[in-house]
Amino acid sequence: MRRCLINLTRFGDLLQTQPVIRAFREQGDEVSLICLENFAPAAELLDGLEQVLPLPGGSILAGLSRDWRLCADDLAAWLREARARLRPDEVFNLTPSAGARLLGRLMAFPTERDASPANLAGFGMDAHGFGRNSSPWGSYVQAVTARRGCSPFNLTDGFFRMAGCSGVPDASLRSPSEDAAAQARALLRETSEQSAPSGSGEAYVGFQLGASAEARRWPEEHFAALGRMLWEQARLRPLLLGSPEERDLAARCLALGCPGIDLTGRTSLPVLAAVLRQCRLIVTNDTGTMHLAAGLGVPVLALFLATAQPWDTGPYREGSCSLEPRMDCHPCPFNAPCPHAHACRQAVSPETAAGLVLSRLRGGTWEAGPDARREARVWLSLRDGEGFMNLRSLSGDDESERGLWFRVQRGFYRHFLDAWTRDAAQDARREKFSAPAPESLSVFPPGSPCRERIFSTAEKASAMLLLALEQGRLLGLRPTERSRTAFLATCSRLAGIFSDSPDFVPLSLLWRTALQEHGGDLPAVFRFFELLRGELSSLTRRD
Repeated sequence: MRRCLINLTRFGDLLQTQPVIRAFREQGDEVSLICLENFAPAAELLDGLEQVLPLPGGSILAGLSRDWRLCADDLAAWLREARARLRPDEVFNLTPSAGARLLGRLMAFPTERDASPANLAGFGMDAHGFGRNSSPWGSYVQAVTARRGCSPFNLTDGFFRMAGCSGVPDASLRSPSEDAAAQARALLRETSEQSAPSGSGEAYVGFQLGASAEARRWPEEHFAALGRMLWEQARLRPLLLGSPEERDLAARCLALGCPGIDLTGRTSLPVLAAVLRQCRLIVTNDTGTMHLAAGLGVPVLALFLATAQPWDTGPYREGSCSLEPRMDCHPCPFNAPCPHAHACRQAVSPETAAGLVLSRLRGGTWEAGPDARREARVWLSLRDGEGFMNLRSLSGDDESERGLWFRVQRGFYRHFLDAWTRDAAQDARREKFSAPAPESLSVFPPGSPCRERIFSTAEKASAMLLLALEQGRLLGLRPTERSRTAFLATCSRLAGIFSDSPDFVPLSLLWRTALQEHGGDLPAVFRFFELLRGELSSLTRRD
């Protein structure tokens, strides 16, 4: 099968599609990719691609501002050429935006009479312009993508499951080309000769200074202090990495006494990959560079500040280490002002980061000492029993209320979504879903406020789902305005129960998505209600 993947997101999200590309390739498919033009060089690092078609997003937007009619003609011409080159049997869209959905539909259903349609999967669009997802896992990914920081699953695993792939996801990227490696070596020779203190045969540590927002960025003075410690104690020279827009950060870091080499704005994406391969380790904010280093097998120490958290966007590489500030308010809610002046940026000290880096380089393990445990929640990436990327606490947070709830959520959503996927596919094997039931709320200690809050919400929602099912059956038998109004009112009350709960944010988002997708198919809505009620009952069972 010829599959065309569409991913119109940022650098890091693009790299997180590697396991899907590899899985399709290993089953014998020819895999091509449509991505934004400015990230097309990153596709050189994705293993298993047959072709890459860059979408000139910038020029299309500029054309819209000049004359949308000419822009539409240009886009139509681009689509004709893309279909002729790729000849896809399936178009699989991994970006939930309206623009990407429209592009997927136009790719899959050409207007030319002599062109054959393709199957549209992933984040799709129907003939009336409404979004349609091809799997429950896709609906889940769409929901949590709208509110990053609420999912217990790494986004890479979400992509993998929505694509229907099986086995253990492999996110290893292709090694940089010899040309990129030669450019990296030449750049390091040139900059090392110009920097001080001088040295030959130096070892390097990467510093990714920037982030998508200032609030998610560890301060440059912390990076500078860390750089001095690593130089003095391990003769590690920091390489300051980043885009041209981050040169000011590097200049301030160097002015604060960091004994580093400024490479910001001097590397293409392939050369950046080759530079990372020269590093013994990288210290980074939550960025695309973090995902690149993880995919290349470079040890990663990542800092997650403000709205960022490692559960859903952490480095997809076993043995990576992630830090969160030990603050009750972390992670921050989205679109809300910080009442603490972004104190989380200062919470993790350079000494804590240095202790973790040095323990990893000297002994091969991340050692979270007393200061690290006091300042941060320290997480180690590792696989769970089903091949998903998981986190284990190195700072005693597995048994915290937050750690326990993440553990329970992983079983709850995995069991629910897999069962819903099987039901939606009308699998020939109609026996009861055989996966082991997820853990219940009994894992929490007796009297836990978190447990009581979640238990109350789950029981209330379960009772309301039963009412909705009874009202829905009555609606099917007697479709009066009164019965329709009662059913819709109960659905609205359920939406309120989930949206008012800080513990069921993914389910709140998924609820709206599911009802929008199945609104015209009452039997499908009822099956969804029955499955969800069963999962909530399992959650509140007393083991």
